[in-house]
Amino acid sequence: MDNATLHNYNAVLEGCGLMDLPDHALLWAAGRDRIDLIHRMSTNDLTNMAENEGRATVLTTPLARIVDRIIVINLEPKALVLGSANMATTIRRWLSGYIFFQDDVALADASSELAQFRLFGPKADSIIERLMSGASALKLHHARRQGGAIIGRADSVAGSSFFVAAEKTEMAQWRAKAVEAGAIEADPAVYNILRVEAGLPEMGHEMGEDFIPLESGLWNDVSFTKGCYIGQEIIARMESRGKLAKRLIGLKAASPLTPGGLVTSAVESPRFGWIGLGFAKPSDEIGSEIVINGARATIAALPFQG
Repeated sequence: MDNATLHNYNAVLEGCGLMDLPDHALLWAAGRDRIDLIHRMSTNDLTNMAENEGRATVLTTPLARIVDRIIVINLEPKALVLGSANMATTIRRWLSGYIFFQDDVALADASSELAQFRLFGPKADSIIERLMSGASALKLHHARRQGGAIIGRADSVAGSSFFVAAEKTEMAQWRAKAVEAGAIEADPAVYNILRVEAGLPEMGHEMGEDFIPLESGLWNDVSFTKGCYIGQEIIARMESRGKLAKRLIGLKAASPLTPGGLVTSAVESPRFGWIGLGFAKPSDEIGSEIVINGARATIAALPFQG
């Protein structure tokens, strides 16, 4: 690891990083049935969502494979849908294909009007308070509006994490306010190290059409009491029988890990050495050793600790 990356990593780990998300999906869902559509098309229960409440859910194929993991936030009179990088068109087409004639739903790409950045690190709470009073008390995936910005709590990375989706005409002001409060520009490579340390799956790595949500550790994004959705029977059967083909694990190694085969993400962490995310049999226990591409690695609990 070069000195600049190490310095940036340490600075974020002691403070708060800021990273733009220019390619991440941002969509508006409008109309009476906007949340009902996504509810019946995804793994989680989205009924009775209060204003400003958000929930994570997964769009799945008939074979229960992951189309994308999305965050749905009820902002009244619309819902904001956050998705993975370069997935806006896929999400919109997937949902649009299941809108019936009686549905009152309109989906639109919000990226023409909104831009997004993320704040993450141990000082993210204090910095988000400078942007919006009371924002540090937001529950996971919940959000609030202020002016032309929507601010919400995101999945934990290096401590607290928040997203800011703001009108493009105001984005420079919100970024400047965050930097003035102490946020530092984070290298995407540093964010990726912290993501792996946190054990967060990412599209193209631990999520995609090679994986079922339960295999990718997305248990909290799946309801086992709601009605039918595409892929529901397979997911319910896997849960009830306790028979996953594989599960997401952490990996620690003394030598470099390389993505491929069992390994889906690999980084050199200044705190933990060579670590990665990958998949193993459910019977493989934490602390046991496995051989990957001829090298030995130890299965570690997620998130990485120590």
